[in-house]
Amino acid sequence: MKYLHDRVAGGDARYCTIPTIKKHAGVGGSNQYVLALTDDLETGGYIITRQAYQLAGGRLFQITAAGIDFVEHGQKTVSVQSAAWTGRLDISEARKAEIRAKLSEISAIIQKSRLSNSQRANAVAVIEAADKLVETPDPLWPEIMRLLRSPVLSNLNGVASLVLAIVGIILTTANM
Repeated sequence: MKYLHDRVAGGDARYCTIPTIKKHAGVGGSNQYVLALTDDLETGGYIITRQAYQLAGGRLFQITAAGIDFVEHGQKTVSVQSAAWTGRLDISEARKAEIRAKLSEISAIIQKSRLSNSQRANAVAVIEAADKLVETPDPLWPEIMRLLRSPVLSNLNGVASLVLAIVGIILTTANM
């Protein structure tokens, strides 16, 4: 966050990428590690992500006013859960079945939508990918959530409430 703060304080209001953050902030680890950290910082309201860029496979980040206050005054603490970073949560098969049912509901909404054929195919592919990941023995929940935040799903009526239901199932399990 200090690096993002210094960019804005220096007059650079552009968003920056994960490789830029890693290079200038001295952050080690994989890109996945940095993605998990930025997800936690975004959840805390300290940074924002430019969502449209995700279609190209990357993410752009910029510090928020709350992030600037945090760096300058250190008034807030950032708490993170290692499960969110590693993506490893012990979710029962019954909970996975609930999630898969919600994914099926989303798929039905997509099929009934007025999307073009290519848009529908893209949306279905995102849901099928999420469903395949849920089926794995040790699902990567952060990746599943990134898929569900995809811009191809964001404009469909009824999808947001189902995604929130899935988030609720995951968060309930993570906080047990």
